[in-house]
Amino acid sequence: MDVSSDVFRLAGDSVQLDTQDPVQKFEDLIWVFNRTNNNKAPGYEGRVEFNEETYSLTLKNLQKTDSGLYEVRASGDEDRVVAEYRLSVLDPVDTPVLTPVLHQQSRGTCRITLTCRVHDYCISSSCYEETCEEKEVTSPGDVILSLSVSGSSIICNRSNPVPETL
Repeated sequence: MDVSSDVFRLAGDSVQLDTQDPVQKFEDLIWVFNRTNNNKAPGYEGRVEFNEETYSLTLKNLQKTDSGLYEVRASGDEDRVVAEYRLSVLDPVDTPVLTPVLHQQSRGTCRITLTCRVHDYCISSSCYEETCEEKEVTSPGDVILSLSVSGSSIICNRSNPVPETL
C-alpha cells in the first residue's frame, strides 16, 4: 500500500480522498468502504463525486455514518490497495461551561475550585493562593477537555482532532 492516513472532518463538511499520484497501470479501480462493496454502505446518493482524471473521491455533506475505512483498490497484473483512509466524522464541539467556587479560609486566604463541564465530561481543579493544577481528559473519539490557569486567565477548552478551516 502506498498511502495510509487518518482523516478527521466535521459532520456537514466535505472531504477529498486521493490516490497515490500517479496510479500505476490498472484494469479496474474501485473505492471500497469498510472492506465491503455491498448495500450496507452509507447512502451516498447526490453526495459523492469521482474524478476520472485523478481518481480521487469527494464525499459531500458528511454524516457520522460515513465514518470508516476507505480503500482504493487497483487490479491488473496484481491486485493491490493504492490508498487507504480511516475517516472519522465528528460533531462540532460544544462550548464548555466553567464554574468557579470560592471557599473562604482563615487569615484572609481563599481556595478556589474550578469545574469545566461539557455534556457528560467534567474536570475540576483546586487553586490555593497562586497555584492551580492543570487538568486534561481525553474522551472516546479523541475529544479533549482541558482546564488551565495562566496569570489572571482561566481556560476551559474542549477540542477534537478536526483541523480548523480558515
